[in-house]
Amino acid sequence: MDFRIIVVIFSVFCSQFLAAQKSYNALVYEGNKKFDAKEYNASSSKYLEAIAEKNTNYTAHYNLGNALFKSKKYEEATAEYEKAARLTKNKYEKAAAIYNQGNVQMQSNNPEKAAELYKQALKQDPYNEAIRKNYEIAMLKDKEKKDQQKQKQDPNQGKGDGKDQKNKDQSDKGNQKKDQQNGQGNNQKGEDKGKPNQPKKQENKIPEEAEKMILRDIENRERETARRILNKKANSMPQSNEKDW
Repeated sequence: MDFRIIVVIFSVFCSQFLAAQKSYNALVYEGNKKFDAKEYNASSSKYLEAIAEKNTNYTAHYNLGNALFKSKKYEEATAEYEKAARLTKNKYEKAAAIYNQGNVQMQSNNPEKAAELYKQALKQDPYNEAIRKNYEIAMLKDKEKKDQQKQKQDPNQGKGDGKDQKNKDQSDKGNQKKDQQNGQGNNQKGEDKGKPNQPKKQENKIPEEAEKMILRDIENRERETARRILNKKANSMPQSNEKDW
């Protein structure tokens, strides 16, 4: 084959490749502009056109996932994030795609799965504080959700303890009354013998059972305060990890 023909074919091939690359980049750029303007459906269309030009690039899939996330199309967004994670070897890009999968699960009220995904993202980017924060939030939300489920399954849980405490208090009162009666009987015997008992000096000391009750009340208040703090943290919305264009 003539060398000049080879050169022409190569030039045509390069021109087509550069044109396709330019078209892909231009479409992603247009999609980004639409995204910045909060026109998420329009930006999704541009990213899809870019993917049609070049299906094996991380950026278009990741950005499409963000646009779908903003449109609350969570299943479709997850599919794009999964594709993006497979298409990159960059650990930070992979972490971002997995992290946003966790955000989808948080929006879908599945904190257990979200925590698993955040943990995977942390393995790729262990010093990312946003990922770590959301991992902690997901763990708290998961614990809260499971506690609520247990409470629904066993609504009487915890009531037995109160009943036992009531019975114990009544028993203690009965014992105190009995002791008082015995003390009066002893005093009477002393008077009969002509040796009156000297009255005991009352010490300013809280009875042992009352002290225990006060300590239990303090502990319960501390637990309630801790629970409110955890709930406040757990109700925080997870941060979105959109690409910084």
